[in-house]
Amino acid sequence: MVVSFLLACADPASVVSAETAEPAADTDAATEDPLPDTGEVANDPPIDVGTIGDQELDDSWIFSAEVIHEIALELPQATIDALAADPYTYAEASVTIDGEVMDPVGLRLRGKIGSFRDLGGKPKFKIDFNQYVEDQRFYGLETLSLNNSIVDCSYLKEAIGYRMFEAAGVAASRTGFAEVTVNGAAYGLYVVVEVPDDRFLRRHWADPSGRLYDGKYVWYGGYSYTLLDFGDGVDSLFQLEEGLDVGNADIVAVSEAMAASWGLPSWEADMASVIDWDVHHRMWAVEQWIGQNDGYSLNTNNYRVYFDPSDGLADMIPWDLDYSFLYDHQWGLSWSSTRGNLTYGCLQDAACVATHQAVMAEVLEAIEAADPVAQFDAMVAVIADSGASDPRRECATSSVTDTQAYVRGWLEDQNVQMRTWWGL
Repeated sequence: MVVSFLLACADPASVVSAETAEPAADTDAATEDPLPDTGEVANDPPIDVGTIGDQELDDSWIFSAEVIHEIALELPQATIDALAADPYTYAEASVTIDGEVMDPVGLRLRGKIGSFRDLGGKPKFKIDFNQYVEDQRFYGLETLSLNNSIVDCSYLKEAIGYRMFEAAGVAASRTGFAEVTVNGAAYGLYVVVEVPDDRFLRRHWADPSGRLYDGKYVWYGGYSYTLLDFGDGVDSLFQLEEGLDVGNADIVAVSEAMAASWGLPSWEADMASVIDWDVHHRMWAVEQWIGQNDGYSLNTNNYRVYFDPSDGLADMIPWDLDYSFLYDHQWGLSWSSTRGNLTYGCLQDAACVATHQAVMAEVLEAIEAADPVAQFDAMVAVIADSGASDPRRECATSSVTDTQAYVRGWLEDQNVQMRTWWGL
């Protein structure tokens, strides 16, 4: 279904003050503040291909919550011009991470409705290390995402949210922090996010040779887009990220199973032939726990799905937590009647609901053991100065501390709220 409407769904904590606000970027406009030309990008050899012998290089330091990395992006004028004309196509750049240079790499902008900014503001970036040099990787990583936190004044929703998925046993991206410069200009504090790729699959699955699909909405410009879900006639729009192309046959199989069993007493059992229910229940539980309004269950957006060759089942993976720690009614949605077909179908099946209650109880215990408040407080201490001095943030300094206090309060109370919701 193609929908076209204005999203009246911003996080109240991220409202921009009149004094600090910057207008939303026009994706077709040229850069408002052109950057200096740094010249041609040299074709240096790759630093690594991800391994020493048979052992993978350790990349965990990149996703540490205890440090703020320094990432310097160097863009020649040709790249500045290219990104102004087409922000979503890779162009050549050089990146230096804590003194280690990768040159050349592919660089493009990220974000669409709500979070997109061009180079004149504070854009999201995606770095592809092997776009121009075959097999070039940075400590084994093919790509890296730098998120601008434009819609998250706390800078911490993604960092703490992904950690809650991990605590619950859901495959989730790792995060870190970085202060970013572009051609020497300070772009402020960013969240470094691991992009699901072949190495991500190897960390989470015994057999990483399956197919990974992106379930993020397909955007046509402006406020026109198509949300993706099984059973909605959009199977061909799921983008294959990893694995052998089979024409989305595995996505089609899930949709066909859904159509055949929809509304039947055997719904849960029938769908168990194509969906790993335990993974889905855990992801759904954490999506609700962190108030992920723009995730799969509530809004059929921002997720990936991996088809595990060991059992043939679809495993759900969360993505893009900018719009988390929100209440469903703020977007006119409801956790009792979700948009995601898998979750909605389960809510109509008493046996499936009972299964979810049991999984939710396990997830709450796991989250409590992870001590999210202590994790959050530690991260606040790390980023406090960088967040306060970020020259390109769009919210007032007071909104940073206010939003962090709001998220912390959520972390303190949410186990109680979820036990009440599910009658546990």
